[in-house]
Amino acid sequence: KEQLTRKAIEILHSNGLKVSILTKGGKRSERDLDLLAANPELSEYGVTLVFTDEKLRSKIEPNAAPTSERIESLKKAHELGINTFVSLEPVWFAEQSLELIDLTHDFVDLYKVGKLNYNNQQKNVDWEMFREEAIKKLKSYNKKYYIKRDLEIY
Repeated sequence: KEQLTRKAIEILHSNGLKVSILTKGGKRSERDLDLLAANPELSEYGVTLVFTDEKLRSKIEPNAAPTSERIESLKKAHELGINTFVSLEPVWFAEQSLELIDLTHDFVDLYKVGKLNYNNQQKNVDWEMFREEAIKKLKSYNKKYYIKRDLEIY
């Protein structure tokens, strides 16, 4: 309504400062892609991806856009020449996170991979196996990535 994000992007870009957007908003976040595309050297657009199971996503992330909508927004940003990234965290189920890499690797420039913290579900994930499998998959797709400190220790 107030377009505060848009105004902030305009101010930052006009001063030569980089803008990095991370969202779960899907289509709601697309209204400013034109500004990011106008200054691609100063812009990056990313989404948080957690689930491939939409029922689980709607339960855990009730106010976030559906995963498929977020993925479509990533594609649009990439097609506009904007650097894209995925924040692959929190990881609730390793299999779903690995599947998200398969679903997005064609239009994502960078992956930021972390783990689930402060929730009992974290005890159900083999973090060492997940870290190794994620790295293996990202390397096979020749993708840039970094492993966040909380996952790096495994």
